[in-house]
Amino acid sequence: MFQRLAILNEVSYLTSRSQGSGGQHVNKVETKVVLVFDLNTSAALSAEQIDVLNEVLKNRISRKGQIQIVAQKYKSQLKNKNLANQKFIDLLIQSLKPKKVRKKHKLSKAQKEKRLEDKKKQSQRVDTETTRRSNNNIGRLTTR
Repeated sequence: MFQRLAILNEVSYLTSRSQGSGGQHVNKVETKVVLVFDLNTSAALSAEQIDVLNEVLKNRISRKGQIQIVAQKYKSQLKNKNLANQKFIDLLIQSLKPKKVRKKHKLSKAQKEKRLEDKKKQSQRVDTETTRRSNNNIGRLTTR
């Protein structure tokens, strides 16, 4: 797959003031962490992996070819940094996981016949119910 430490060494971090709770503390400390990873200049990923990530994550990659992960859940910069790292690794693992190919299956002759027979039975039930209801309503059409 890939080396986590090698990838995390290629990551850069930006910090800023986080939104949310924290009182006066929130105005003084930069706890929000933005993880930035330049996909096109990565030496830790193979060319195939970069192509797959470009295809799968095309909506998350900036024009500069960077992936950005934001973490501001905690009041601690270190916890947010660890959270951003975990989100990034999870994103890479999920994106590089090979997709399962759907196996087409063919219905057997017996299954097709059973389905058609069930449809005929249901159609007959609906027809008999409709005629029964219409026969019951004939007497009700008289004026009061």
